[in-house]
Amino acid sequence: MTRWMRNLNSLMLAMALLALGAIAHANESVTTANSNDSVSQEEALPAPHELVERDPRDPFESFNRSMWHFNYEYMDKYIYRPVAKGYAYYVPRPVQNGIYNFVLNLEEPQSVVNNLLQGKPKYAVNAAGRFVVNSTVGILGVIDVADYIGWERKQDDFSEVMGFYGVPDGPYFMMPFIGPYVARELAFDWVDGTYWPLSELNFWQSATKWGLKNLHKRARALEQDGLIDSAIDPYVFVRDAYFQHVAFKVYDGEPPISEDEDDLLDDYLDELD
Repeated sequence: MTRWMRNLNSLMLAMALLALGAIAHANESVTTANSNDSVSQEEALPAPHELVERDPRDPFESFNRSMWHFNYEYMDKYIYRPVAKGYAYYVPRPVQNGIYNFVLNLEEPQSVVNNLLQGKPKYAVNAAGRFVVNSTVGILGVIDVADYIGWERKQDDFSEVMGFYGVPDGPYFMMPFIGPYVARELAFDWVDGTYWPLSELNFWQSATKWGLKNLHKRARALEQDGLIDSAIDPYVFVRDAYFQHVAFKVYDGEPPISEDEDDLLDDYLDELD
C-alpha cells in the first residue's frame, strides 16, 4: 500500500507541474518576406515592446520577457494548454467544480486568520462559517453548500495582509514554469502554509493541491486566450492585468484609481461622445 501511495503521489505531482504556467496561449507569429524591400521594411519596424514606455514596476523586464516567451510560447503551448483543454473537455464540470471546491476549502482557515489581522471580522466569520459548513454538510468541501446559502467565498492570503498595511507590491517577476508574481507575494506567500490544515500537508500533497488549483484556473481561462492573442504586446497586457489583479485583492475589489488613470478614462469617454 505504501509503495502504491508513493506512485500515486508521484503521478499527482507530475500532474501538478503540468498544470502550472502562463495565463494564456498565443499563436505563433508568421513572417513572410516576398522581396528584399519587404524584408528591409520589416526589419525597420520596432518590436512592440520598444513602443512601450518602460514601467518602473518592472525593472527586470529583459529577464521577465525571456521567461514570458519560454512560458508563453513553449510550456503553455505544448503542455499547459493541451492538458487544460483535456481537463475542460473530458472531465465532467461537476467533478471539476468538486475538486476545485475541495482545494479552496483547505484555504478557508488561512482566510480567517488573515482577515482578523486586517481587522475585518465580518470576512473572518464568513470564512470560518464556510469552512465548518462545507467541511461537514459539503462533504469535505467538495460541495460549496455555503455559497448556496449566501456565504460567498472571499479568501485572503498573507501577502494581502502586508499590502493592507502598506507594504508595496515591489518589482514584477515572471517566474519560469509558474507565471507572474510581485515581490511581496514571493516574500510572504509561504506564511499561509504555516496555517492549519495546510501545515499538515507534506510536499507531495501541497504540490498536488497547487497543481489542481492552477489546472482549474487555466481551464477556465481558455476562453480568454483571444484577448492575449490580439494584444499588441502580450507581455505588457498580462503584466498590467496582473498588477490590477493584485490591487483588486488587496482592496477587496475596489482599488483606488490614480489621477493618470482617471484622466485616460475621461479622454477615452470623450472620444466616444
